[in-house]
Amino acid sequence: MFEDVKPHLLELALIIGMYVLYLLMRGLAVAELESSALSHANLIVSVEKSLWMFWESRWQSWALENANPLVVALNWVYIATYWPVIFIMGLVLYLRARPVYYYYRNVILVGFVAALAVFTLFPLAPPFLASSVLGTDQVLDTIRELGPSFYGGSEMARFYNTYAAMPSLHFTWTAVLGVLLVRRFRGPWKSLGAAYPVLTFFAIIITGNHFILDAVAGGLLAGFSIGLVELWIWCHAGKCASRFVEVE
Repeated sequence: MFEDVKPHLLELALIIGMYVLYLLMRGLAVAELESSALSHANLIVSVEKSLWMFWESRWQSWALENANPLVVALNWVYIATYWPVIFIMGLVLYLRARPVYYYYRNVILVGFVAALAVFTLFPLAPPFLASSVLGTDQVLDTIRELGPSFYGGSEMARFYNTYAAMPSLHFTWTAVLGVLLVRRFRGPWKSLGAAYPVLTFFAIIITGNHFILDAVAGGLLAGFSIGLVELWIWCHAGKCASRFVEVE
């Protein structure tokens, strides 16, 4: 009986272990976490200004002034299309297409390990916490301002690392899922796969949770993770060829 459920328990333990490790690594390598995160935010703003892509404040201000319902919708997009979609998609693949699940789980795992190293060594305050850096270009936490209030409250802070902004795993993992939809599904699912990361990009920026460079780094991390897993499969093609299973 135990042998039958052992693989499932190990998979669950891996997922829970990743989350626990994410929390335990918070501020581990940095003595003054908040000051370091703000210093890094200042660096990101300087780089974006030098690249003529410091648009976060202007985009959010325009949205709040001209399309307030859109901001509320993006608040929900930020929440509902991240963890819920990841878990539901993962569960469906685990039950229906286990080899495909393992492939994309490995992609997520590679990206997570790489991102965790950056979070530890380069803590970064999100725009809505970087008021001392942004000056007159203030960015609000639109989830706290407009709701849903259950997510924006301070009690939620214990469940995530506020200064784990670079790279944006929010964008990385939705980009990976977008690739999954485009590569493995047909019809409207392909269009949804292309639109999903784009929608996520505007959600993480307009809500004030990420800088544009966070999303850029997240996209590069998604490409790196997929490429590394593909390279591993290519190097072990004789053993791993059977993992390529199409989802009808």
